[in-house]
Amino acid sequence: MSRAAGRKLRCAIYTRKSTEEGLDQAFNSLDAQREACAAYVLSQQHEGWTLVPDRYDDGGYSGGTIDRPALLQLLDEVKAGRVDVVVVYKIDRLTRSLADFAKIVEVLDAAECSFVSVTQAFNTTSSMGRLTLNVLLSFAQFEREVIAERIRDKVAASKARGMWMGGTVPLGYEVRDRKLIVVPDEAQTVRAIMERYIATHSVRTLLAELQRDGIVSKRRTMRDGSVRGGIPFTRGALYWLLSNRVYVGETRHRDKTYPGEHEAIVSRELFDAVQKRLAERTNPRSPGASRKLVSLLAGMIRDHLGRPMSPAHTQNHGRRYRYYVSNSASGANAPALRLPAGELDATARKQLAACLADIERTRELVPVDAAEHMASFVSYCTGFSRNIVAASIPELRHILQSLDFAMTAGPNGIRASFSMAALLRNGGIESPEAPHIELSIPTHQAWFGHEPRLRLDSQPGVPNKADQRLVDALARSFAARERLMAMDEQDVATIPKTELRHLERIARLSYLDPAIVRSILDGTQASHLSARNLWRWDSLPLTWAGQREVLLSHPS
Repeated sequence: MSRAAGRKLRCAIYTRKSTEEGLDQAFNSLDAQREACAAYVLSQQHEGWTLVPDRYDDGGYSGGTIDRPALLQLLDEVKAGRVDVVVVYKIDRLTRSLADFAKIVEVLDAAECSFVSVTQAFNTTSSMGRLTLNVLLSFAQFEREVIAERIRDKVAASKARGMWMGGTVPLGYEVRDRKLIVVPDEAQTVRAIMERYIATHSVRTLLAELQRDGIVSKRRTMRDGSVRGGIPFTRGALYWLLSNRVYVGETRHRDKTYPGEHEAIVSRELFDAVQKRLAERTNPRSPGASRKLVSLLAGMIRDHLGRPMSPAHTQNHGRRYRYYVSNSASGANAPALRLPAGELDATARKQLAACLADIERTRELVPVDAAEHMASFVSYCTGFSRNIVAASIPELRHILQSLDFAMTAGPNGIRASFSMAALLRNGGIESPEAPHIELSIPTHQAWFGHEPRLRLDSQPGVPNKADQRLVDALARSFAARERLMAMDEQDVATIPKTELRHLERIARLSYLDPAIVRSILDGTQASHLSARNLWRWDSLPLTWAGQREVLLSHPS
C-alpha cells in the first residue's frame, strides 16, 4: 500500500447477502462475514490496521448492481478520505459485475484506498493482483448470469402451467399458499368498473366518477407493516385494470398467454367488449411518424399587448428547453416575452386544481339561482380537481378548452381566467350569466445575458422544489472541504496543483451563510441564484452579511 510506514490504516468491513432469508436470526450470514473479517483485521494489527466501528451491511441486495445503501455510504466515506482499507469476506460480496468492479476500483484508486478479501489472497496494488481479481469476478459474474437464466426458465415454465409467480396482486384477488384466491367484494367492484366503462365510453369520465364515488385501489400490507394502495385510481392504474387478462382466468408471460390456475371473475364477453372499446378509443399512430410534444397552453395564452405566445424550444448540451414566446410577426414594437413552458403548464394545472378544491371559494362562486344544487356541485368540483391533477397533457388541454381557459402574460404578472358558466354546465347546472373566474400568477423579470425573461414566483400553498444543481454544488463543496481538512503535508505535496486549486475553489461554497444554505435546501433561495452564478464568483465575501448582499441582491 502506498502509505507512510507506521501510519494507522482505518479498515471498514463490508458485508452483503442477496436475500433477506435468515436475517432475523440472532447470528446470521452478515454477522459471520463480519466476524471473519474482524479477526483478519486483528491479525494485521502489527501493520497498523484498526477497525472503524461503523457497520456497512447490505442485507437482501443483489451483487449485480452497486445501487446498495451501505455500499454507497462506504464509497462516500472512501472519497472523503476516512477509510484506508475495505475488507470483505469474498470478492463477490463486493460485486459480481466486472463493469461495477471497474467503477469501484476507480473510486478506491482516486482515494489511495485498498481492499482485501480475507478468503482470497491478492493485492490490488499489483498488476497480478488485478488480474486475479478480474478472473475471480469473471466467474462471479458467470455464476450470477447462470442463476438468472435458471430463474427465468423456472418462471416461464411455471407460468406456462398457469401458476401465480408473484408481483402486484390485482384488485379482486388475494394470495394464499402462492395461489390467487377471489375476494368476492373486490371482484364485484372490478366487474362494476368494467361495466361502467362500457357505459361511459371514456377513461377520463370513468376516472372522475370513481373518484367522486370514493372507489379506490387495492390496499396492500407490506412485510414491514406499511400500507400501500387504498388511493384514488390514476389513469395508468385504471388502464391496467381494464386490460388485465388475469380477470378472465389467464396468466401472461412476455407475449404469450396461458390458462391460469385461478378462477376468473369477469366473463369473457364483458372483457372482450372492454378490449374492443379500448382499441377504438386509442388513436392509431402513423407508421414512422415522429412523436410530437403537446403544448398545454398553445392557443390559450397571449402577452399584455395581445400578441399570441407560441410554443418554442432550444437545445443546449443535449437538453431540450421549452418556452412560450410572443409572436413578433404581429407588428407590435416591443421586446418579445418568453416564459418557461414546463413551469407555466404545471402552475396552470396547480392553480386551477387548487381553486376547484377550495370548498369555501366554490360555494361563493355558485349563483343564487343555483343554490339548491350547492352540495352536488361542490362534490363535483372536488372530484374534478383530482381529475385535473391526474390528467395527461392531452386530457388536461381538452379540459381547459371546455372551460374557455385563457391566459395573459405581462411584465407585472400573469392572469388566467375560465368560464364559470362552462364549469356549472359540466356539473349539470345551467347559468348562462355566471362570470369568468380570474386567477393570478405572480412573476418577476430576470436577465439572461442581455435578454430580459419572465420567471414565475413560488406559489402560496405549493411546496417549493429545491434546485438539484444547487444542492449538488453544496454537497460537493462540503465533501471537498472535508477532504482538504483531512490532508497532511505529504498529501498536499503529492496532489497535483490543478486538483488542489479545484478543491479549494469548490470548498469555498461550504462557508456560505447558513441562512443561504437553508434557503437552497428548502428551495426558497432568491430567484436569480443558481449554481452557475455561484461558480462565477471568483471570491465571495468572508462575512455572511456581505454574502447576503452579493448573492441575494445581485441579479446577475
